[in-house]
Amino acid sequence: MGFLKAFLLLVGFIGFGILALLFGVVALPFLWVAPSLRYRLNEVFIRPFSIFSRAVVGLKLVIDPAQKASIPRPSVMIGNHQTGLDFALISQACPEGVLIVAKRELIRIPLFGWFFWLAGNLLIDRKDRSGSLARLASVRDRLVRHRLNLAIFPEGTRSKSGEFLPFKKGAFQIAAENGLPIVPVVCSSLRGKGIWETFELGGGHVVVSILPAVQTTDWKGKDLAPLIHDIHARMVEEFRRVNQQAGELDARS
Repeated sequence: MGFLKAFLLLVGFIGFGILALLFGVVALPFLWVAPSLRYRLNEVFIRPFSIFSRAVVGLKLVIDPAQKASIPRPSVMIGNHQTGLDFALISQACPEGVLIVAKRELIRIPLFGWFFWLAGNLLIDRKDRSGSLARLASVRDRLVRHRLNLAIFPEGTRSKSGEFLPFKKGAFQIAAENGLPIVPVVCSSLRGKGIWETFELGGGHVVVSILPAVQTTDWKGKDLAPLIHDIHARMVEEFRRVNQQAGELDARS
């Protein structure tokens, strides 16, 4: 059953990728007139694919609307990375108008990778640290001008163990340099429920929690290591809480 669900997800991924790319190409002339529309293109792919993938896998997403409404603009949103399906889950915590940071290799994926670039998202080379930081720094004006949020997985790669990996500094440096608040987003464990890569697609409740924004106006010039460690610890603690909540919801259903 897990293999069949994974196959359906792949078919849906390709199908929605084709539709999104076609929509993006058709919208190109309008993007020159209204550039801010480019940064709404993510919604064309992510939201429909999120609904489709949750229906296929049997995931029941739980998000507090009040938490979502409290997200400031612009801000740097950070989340834990467990699987390729993360963007279809954690993205539902993001308000409309978000740029996603991903590895450069994504553009090699036909259709989706091209659309991902067309939508103005950031593709960075994880091996080129200075170049990656420069690209992140250059996006600040876009965030402010178009009231966008920047979404990034600070672990840098998905955690195969299910536990949190150490955070890389990039997201925190761009927030500190520009005084942007950091919004931690925590998704409960997808082990056995929604790990696409290993066919662990049993479904169940998934709880996504949006923690209060962390202000960074006084971070510039400070040692970021203890500040990053504090946010990491808070997210790990919240991860345990949402795991318990998701387990209780599963037990009732």
